Amino acid sequence: MPTAKPLLLISTLALTAFAGCSDDTTLPPDPPDDGLLAAPPTGQGVQYALDTTIDAGSEVERCRFVQAPADGLWVKRDEVRYTEGSHHFLLYETAYDDIPESKNDGTPVDTSGVFDCSDGPTNGWSVTRLVGGSQNANGDSALSFPDGVALRVRPGAVLMLNAHYINTRPEPLDAEVRINLWTLPEEDVVTEGDILFWYNIFIDVPAMGASQAKMRCTIPSDITVTSMQSHMHARGVGYVAQEVGADMPFYLNDRWEDVPVSRFDQGFPLKAGAEVEYACNYENGEPRDVHQGPRSTDEMCMLIGSYYPAVPGLSFCAADPEAPLATQGLGARWIGDGEATCAETLACVQAGAESDDFFDHLQGCVVKSDPAVSREMSDAVRCLLLALGSGQEPVEACGSEIGSCLAL
Repeated sequence: MPTAKPLLLISTLALTAFAGCSDDTTLPPDPPDDGLLAAPPTGQGVQYALDTTIDAGSEVERCRFVQAPADGLWVKRDEVRYTEGSHHFLLYETAYDDIPESKNDGTPVDTSGVFDCSDGPTNGWSVTRLVGGSQNANGDSALSFPDGVALRVRPGAVLMLNAHYINTRPEPLDAEVRINLWTLPEEDVVTEGDILFWYNIFIDVPAMGASQAKMRCTIPSDITVTSMQSHMHARGVGYVAQEVGADMPFYLNDRWEDVPVSRFDQGFPLKAGAEVEYACNYENGEPRDVHQGPRSTDEMCMLIGSYYPAVPGLSFCAADPEAPLATQGLGARWIGDGEATCAETLACVQAGAESDDFFDHLQGCVVKSDPAVSREMSDAVRCLLLALGSGQEPVEACGSEIGSCLAL
């Protein structure tokens, strides 16, 4: 069986989609900007900004740390504007109480202003959740709640602004981003909401070929979805999301950029026990295989939507609601796009166990599996990943799941 090292990156991959020393005082919000986007009036929200210059012919991700107010925020909706050239902008909450000066491994970073984070905005930083963002310069945003519902940002939390820009011009590009967080007074909040941020870790698109990435997540208790959108990269040609067993999808899209956001003004209810399935279809015109990853040269398959009430673990489709970040994405049932039996899929995993590109190899094994064995295959693969991530011997920890898979 494979070693644990390549698999410790999985929780980082799931969030990667997308100031020198700080004292104990809370930094004020950025001043109002009436050009790109006017800031909320005092008492109705805050605005944060990221301004940077992108070199000619380059693809980069830029980040900036800011700090939430000392009494926290209850966010009802977000509003985003950015100048041309961006694929997306995201606002994350982190585990920090003060703006860090180095990554978690001690690598120093000048975080006194905007800094480069092209190795992935969550790579080495303690990012805990999505707060807002957009894939459209005109502001089709991630967060939208009815009266009385809001997302909680903890008091004084350090937030990370992250912008992904691609400059195809022969000259530098001045990039500007603004995000408004429109808030509710705490006394007006009845229900806490959150954001679904589901990420399929298994994508394998063959050179000059086509494939599909599909996964399901089970809803543990009743929720109401208020908005929905997809996220793919340039090889994405189709996307569908639906409740398993329903007659019609609740979201369809064939675009990877300028992604439409569906808003459910009356709310879209999902009952406890319901399964939500979404699929990304890809066509690859390049002479190389493409797998899941953060850059435009990689692919992604995500479901993003605001919902309420907040449910531990559901926002990340986590395997363990008590450890949602450590097990994010691992609560999924992955549905292959091939013909391999469950036993053949495990043999495929074993064959690549010692390879340097094990995780790419694993993605191919999962995607090439027969949809008919998706439950048993997912149970086995999930158990193996969790065992490896916790330092257990996978064959001993997953004997039952492996046995069920080998029988198919």
